[in-house]
Amino acid sequence: MKKTAIVISIIFLFMSCKNNVKENGHAQNSTDEPMPILLDSLISLAKANSYYAKKVDWSALRAEMLTVYQQNDSIDKLGKAAELMFKELGDYHGMLMYDYKVAFDHRSEESGPPNDSIYKAIGATKINAPYSVYGELLKESNVAYIEILGTGMLQGDQVLMARDEIRTMICNLKSKKPIGWIIDLRCNIGGNMNPMMAGLGELISDTNLGGDTKDGLNFNSKWKFENGNFYENGYAHFKADLKCEELINTGKIAVLTSIYTASAGEVVASSLKGQDNVKLIGQKTSGLSSTNGWFVLTEKWVFAPMTAYYMSKDKTVHYNGIIPDVKIKEELNLTNLKSGETVEEAIKWITSSK
Repeated sequence: MKKTAIVISIIFLFMSCKNNVKENGHAQNSTDEPMPILLDSLISLAKANSYYAKKVDWSALRAEMLTVYQQNDSIDKLGKAAELMFKELGDYHGMLMYDYKVAFDHRSEESGPPNDSIYKAIGATKINAPYSVYGELLKESNVAYIEILGTGMLQGDQVLMARDEIRTMICNLKSKKPIGWIIDLRCNIGGNMNPMMAGLGELISDTNLGGDTKDGLNFNSKWKFENGNFYENGYAHFKADLKCEELINTGKIAVLTSIYTASAGEVVASSLKGQDNVKLIGQKTSGLSSTNGWFVLTEKWVFAPMTAYYMSKDKTVHYNGIIPDVKIKEELNLTNLKSGETVEEAIKWITSSK
């Protein structure tokens, strides 16, 4: 997932339901049955912020959600009601988290990779730490290769460590004076976008990165790199000085994508698409190319509905994944990602004179 921006704006919710709360602390639904405050807050936030809010009959949905709430116990009371809401909204990227782990969402065959076994294998075998980055110089071509995996739901110091791990890897590779770069996002299944973007600021010059959109025309959030840092609407996420400022990159950058590039991984792909000296190569991404809101309900519960779609700097809106500049259909070889047609095409483009 994008801590989105997966792009994420943290909004702390004060538990009040204006004009809708009785003295006993319960709001009322359209049938005048008691509506628990936490459930009513969830519904109010979805109605106000979900990209698909206008799609549903909220009066009828509220009644259905209350019924589901009353029929379940424990975390299922709120979770199963939220699951029903995601389904009715058609929100495949939204989620309800408990203790910062995804507890309830709505997925379909259309919203996920067709080969679920590979998707699970990526999570099980590729990501062996809360954050993972790998890099090396491909000696035959003198091209720097860096693989950035999904970062999971990193918090606090973990974000800074992930950012610095990416920056350190880039600086180490810069010192080897590569002629160009491959950024491999094919196994990036999402998480917190901020350490990935803050890390890549070490490689990319100051530039407008696009952002996201609610109306398909105008930017809702604007992203950019400036002085090595990632900014969202003028705010620098996890700002830090450049580690290797004197080593400026002038080479081409090939960004590799697959159907497993998802959510926060798609933030990176959307941001780099259309940039000078950058080309996306591979497959269309998974289709979770949308921003999630971030609403803290309680100490344990976080509600993250889909709120906007990613939009590149040229105002291309990515409603169903990011389409690469060069399309190559190739099965992932998880044991050796540095071989195969996609990497060969990237090296060919980087080493060409045009």
